[in-house]
Amino acid sequence: MCAEELIPAGGQRDTDIQMSRYERMLASSDTAAVCAGSDNLIISWNSGAEKLFGFAESQVLGRPLSLIIPPKHRAAHDAGLARAARSGEARLAGHWVEIIAQHADGREFPVDLALSMWFESGQPMFGALLRDVTDRYDAKRRLEHLAHCDTLTALPNRNALYAKLASTNRQSPCALVLLDLDGFKHVNDTLGHSVGDLLLAQVALRLSRLTPAEGYLARLGGDEFAVLLPECEDPLVVDAVASGFIRDLQAPFELADQSVFVGASIGIAMSSDKPFAVDQLISRADMALYSAKGEGGNRRTFFTKNMQTDAERRHRLSVELRHALANREFQLLYQPQVSLLTKEVTGAEALLRWRHPTHGLLLPSEFIGLLEESIAAEEVGDWVIREACGAAAEWKRLAGRDVQVGVNLFSAQLRSGRLFDVVSSAIKDQLLSSKQLELEITETTVLSYNSQSTKALRQLKKLGVGIAFDDFGTGFASLSLLQKYPLTRLKIDRSFVARIHRKTGDAAIVGAIIQMAKAFGLSVIAEGVENASQEVALTHLECDSAQGFKYGHPMSKAAMLDLLMKPGQRPPRN
Repeated sequence: MCAEELIPAGGQRDTDIQMSRYERMLASSDTAAVCAGSDNLIISWNSGAEKLFGFAESQVLGRPLSLIIPPKHRAAHDAGLARAARSGEARLAGHWVEIIAQHADGREFPVDLALSMWFESGQPMFGALLRDVTDRYDAKRRLEHLAHCDTLTALPNRNALYAKLASTNRQSPCALVLLDLDGFKHVNDTLGHSVGDLLLAQVALRLSRLTPAEGYLARLGGDEFAVLLPECEDPLVVDAVASGFIRDLQAPFELADQSVFVGASIGIAMSSDKPFAVDQLISRADMALYSAKGEGGNRRTFFTKNMQTDAERRHRLSVELRHALANREFQLLYQPQVSLLTKEVTGAEALLRWRHPTHGLLLPSEFIGLLEESIAAEEVGDWVIREACGAAAEWKRLAGRDVQVGVNLFSAQLRSGRLFDVVSSAIKDQLLSSKQLELEITETTVLSYNSQSTKALRQLKKLGVGIAFDDFGTGFASLSLLQKYPLTRLKIDRSFVARIHRKTGDAAIVGAIIQMAKAFGLSVIAEGVENASQEVALTHLECDSAQGFKYGHPMSKAAMLDLLMKPGQRPPRN
């Protein structure tokens, strides 16, 4: 019933008839109906109101309408009706609004209220229709909870963190700590997502214990967590908190009847003296985290202004990468690979370089990570395969040598389902022997393991293409996935080779890798060989091949041809 329906259209008799019908209609209605005069005192109370509020009509007639309003809200309610009585207009008339009401037993609950206003003998009268919306209110609160709570860890989620930052006094200093687990993907890939979920829940518990009482801990998604430290401007305090996180997470987690180890990388951003912007603070902490990851992980890094410059440069390069192939800005250099038995050049690794129109020749460390994440990765990878096969064909034609060329694969090439066709077509087009091509997979591509990629690699191995595991021994997945991939060769990382001639431990590791490789029927090549002492040590350990600056820096296709045509280079023995 709207206010306009109750405004008198004729004489007093017509008004009395309308009010009589109105009261009879609502008397037995399940909808709570309450009427009050201009003095805010109740003059009508139906059976629906009795059921809703627990007051009998005799208990409320003549009492203030604010009886059904919680005490803390009554002053505002009374003031609102008083304003309506003075002005002759009720701002809420004709609209349903949600308010908090109070039952006779004192409990509070949400109701929808529709207010009507009319005049009798020139005096304003008020009518209210009310209905219980507790179920809807509870559902709304549950949805709000789900929208701001991470169900796996019961921590606040990303939305909650943003809301917390937005409501924080941004005039005051604060610190934001972003934490990302090192090695979490390995746990998921080897032990399964259920164990990964258990790990995240345990990590949340440890972080909760170490987070200061005034801190705000949230899970942002995946294996990333955040801690907001309000009213904090001392970097030493923040550093102590971050160090505690890293130290505590190094202890093993006992999950699925085994010990699971992870580390943590942390990025920290401190708000400046000026009011901070939420997005800017998060972005800075994220850049610091990126830097910590890039430095090998298991460390904490504070944001510095040069990180902003580096991030902007990476963004520009990532955009320019999409056009680099079409603009013919990529080129391949080749580093010789030598048999340690004969000292002959038996192959070369193709190394991608970007001749940037502004920045000049860029090394892989400056753009490969960006390219790996770019939509252009697969297309560039296919170009590398074709270009490298073309170089091997030219060397064979001009130098009379069957030289094997190694090509690093991007994860995108393994995921696409096109790898076998791309490789086999490149070999066929260049009239190569399949043995003249070797595909190198790194830990990054291994951790993207899927049956589709394995099938393509198995087909290529049957075709005669070599499959090498690059940087062996440096990551989490090396041993567990050796049998899952159809490998033909292991490449020992340069970090083990650098001190092999003077550090017993490194020599022992390399020796163990070589013996294990032989047990798997794999050949071994060592990277980063720079001097004769390293070469002697590797030869003593029965390593098959080597590459590094001792045998040549990365060189052009033409320079590689000159090397192959030197008198001392005989065709490799069969």
